[in-house]
Amino acid sequence: MISSIIRHELRLIMFNRRTWYCLAAIYSLQALIFNWLLQKYLLNQTMLDTANFGLTEEVIHPFYAWYALLILLSLPMIAAQSICAEKINKTMVNYYCTPITGMQVVLAKFFAIVITIIFLSALLSIIPLSILHAGRIDWGQLAASILGVQLMLCAALAISFAITCYMRNIIRSNLLAFLALVFFVLLEWAAQYTGPYAIFLQNFGLLAPLKNFLAGVINLQSLAYYLLLTITFIWVASKRILRGDLDA
Repeated sequence: MISSIIRHELRLIMFNRRTWYCLAAIYSLQALIFNWLLQKYLLNQTMLDTANFGLTEEVIHPFYAWYALLILLSLPMIAAQSICAEKINKTMVNYYCTPITGMQVVLAKFFAIVITIIFLSALLSIIPLSILHAGRIDWGQLAASILGVQLMLCAALAISFAITCYMRNIIRSNLLAFLALVFFVLLEWAAQYTGPYAIFLQNFGLLAPLKNFLAGVINLQSLAYYLLLTITFIWVASKRILRGDLDA
């Protein structure tokens, strides 16, 4: 049943013309960012041969950081369109006519969006690979960066889903989900004002664990944090659906 809903959601996403317009816009913007980062690197590199090893840190690292930030800002709109649009169109009630649980509905919609993000990430990863003929890439750091970005976006998407499940209006859902993500992002900055608890609270910022992955370090604590956020907020969203508040 979940696979059927995933295929249905993927068809809605992939057969929508606006989806391809958005993907083309993101791809073009990321290409411009990559070109800017590469030009900046070429202007600053030294004549030493070992400078080629800084290509991953100076170009690919910020490239995926920009990509993560760009998609992060888009997730509230994606989550609202996936859930609130169905409430407005009165199609959410169809799920209550089938032997399926709220958790299965949330997971199906969640995985459909995650698959789309993975597809976009795969396309964008072609851009860094285009410099292999002229430089050397740290494959470990590249793989860790891709993994960290995917985990962070999954956690952010789960947060957006949980907020959206409590809303009946797309605009309010976008706003509150965006504010919730901003809160998690700024938590790292606000932690410095908590005195002795600063080091502890900094680890709960949404982008703080991502820095380890972008640096090529797969930290078990960071991995567990993203997985815990994802599971917790998906569970919250599924409980809201089970209460029957989504069918307007």
